[in-house]
This record gives sequence, C-alpha cells and structure tokens, in this order.
Amino acid sequence: MGEIKIGNAPVSWGVEEIPDWGPQLPVDRVLSEMKEAGYLGTELGPWGYMPTEYEPLKQLLDKYGLVMVSAFCPINLHTGVLNDFEISELRKEAQLLVQMGAGDIIIADSGSDSRYRVAGRVEKEAGDDKLDDTLWKKLGENLKVVADICRGYGLRVSFHPHVGTYIETADEIRRFGEVTKDLGLLYCLDTGHLAYAGADPVELFKEHADRLGVLHLKDVNLNLLDECRAKGLDFIHTTKEGVFVPLGTGHVDYPAIFKTLRDSNYSGWVIVEQDRVLGPKDNPLEDAKRSMAYLKQFLP
Repeated sequence: MGEIKIGNAPVSWGVEEIPDWGPQLPVDRVLSEMKEAGYLGTELGPWGYMPTEYEPLKQLLDKYGLVMVSAFCPINLHTGVLNDFEISELRKEAQLLVQMGAGDIIIADSGSDSRYRVAGRVEKEAGDDKLDDTLWKKLGENLKVVADICRGYGLRVSFHPHVGTYIETADEIRRFGEVTKDLGLLYCLDTGHLAYAGADPVELFKEHADRLGVLHLKDVNLNLLDECRAKGLDFIHTTKEGVFVPLGTGHVDYPAIFKTLRDSNYSGWVIVEQDRVLGPKDNPLEDAKRSMAYLKQFLP
C-alpha cells in the first residue's frame, strides 16, 4: 500500500448541500475541529460555504494548517441537455481547486427527489424510476463532456455512486461501468453509501481496485438502517436517525477494505465522512477523533 493521507469533510459537522438539511456550523469551528482531530485536508463542501476566491480561502486553510483535497460536485447527468448554470458552477469549482493545489474533483449524478425518497430501497420501491437504455447512453455522453471540462483544468476525475441518484445500487454501478468504460474515470467509492444501497463495499472495492481515486469512508449501523427502511424513511430522515456512525462502530468491514487497498497498492486521499443532521447531543469533534484513531491501525 502506498502513502495514504486522511482528510475529512464539512458534512461530518452537518454541513450539506441538500436544502433544509439541518443546522450549519460556522466554517471556523469546523476547520479548527478538523485540525484538532488530526486530519490533513478537507473537501470544499457546498459551494459558498467556504470562501470562493483564492486568497481568502488560502488564508482560511493556512490558518488551520489544512490543504484542499477535492470538491464533491453533483450534476444532473441523467436527463437531456446539461444545465448551463451547473456547468458554469463546475468551472468555478474546478478553477478554484486548481488554484488551491488540489488534484482531484468528484462528480456525481444529482439524482431526484423521488430517488432520495426510496434510497436504500430501490429494488423494491423505485419501480420504473430507473434509467432506460436511451438515458444510460445520454448519461455517458453528458459525463464525457463534464470529464473533459475537468481534465481541461488538469484535474483527475473520480465518479461517486451516491444514494438517491440513478447510480446507487450494485447493478446500477456495474451498468455505469459498462456505459463509461472508455472515459478513463476513477471511482470515488463511498463505503457508507454502498452499504446503505444494499451493496457489498468490499466486493465493489475489489472489482474496481485498479480505478480507485479519492475515497469516502463512512460507517453504517445496519440494524438501525433496516429499521429505517422498514419505516419507509427517506435519506434525510434516515441520516437524522443517526445511521452513519464513527468508523469502527458500525458494520462496514474495514479490515477487508484495507486489505484490498494494500493488495492494490492504493495511494492517495481517503476522506472520512459521517453524514449527519446535527442534533443537540451530537459531538462531531469527538466522533472525528474516534474515526481517526480507528483508521491509524491500518496505516504504516
């Protein structure tokens, strides 16, 4: 296994781009606690949460001794024509990442309200709300445009299969791989989202071991997730119930995940994410410290 650097993301402190997600902590608190917990870098978070100009953003990160790793950029890939506004915002984020010295950008489909409502229950409840052959073809064409734009800035492109989108389940991820096999994409596999979708994270890490880019590491309480599925809760309300937990306290098989990373000689950034809607009793700093302490046992 090559050098692995550990970062975190604002979502571990409840900061999310989904509207009406929940309380949003101030950026100085998030970054100071991220540094205190021992992380080396951060993702950008929702556009506008951190400064969107180079100098103020650099000053902010330098203040806390953190580097910018990447940004998560959801784009509507699954319908007709790409949205001009989204492409404009993508260019802004790509340019800022390059200015900050980041080498990676993470792209995901933006999904839909209907798919977020049945996230984790797609096979049973999504019905016809899936991509047909025409839309799969269009998704591949749209993603090529997006990837070419990002590469034009000198960024590596990792694609993130994400719950609530049209690339969520193991079958959808494999179909995605077929449609985009000639695009040279890396994968931002997210252990928590794979488990949430009912997939086997270890199996998919093995399948894509030669194409792993920036990785997102989450842990999931599968017993609680099953309870939430039985209640028909959507992604936001399931997250609010606390289904995502500090690394090592849930059901993701991290010894097997890191064996796969060692066997494939993976090197690069892993980003700890504990998707959460902050409640009054939550302590994101202590959770971030706990996840960091757990990860250290797998690193040289």
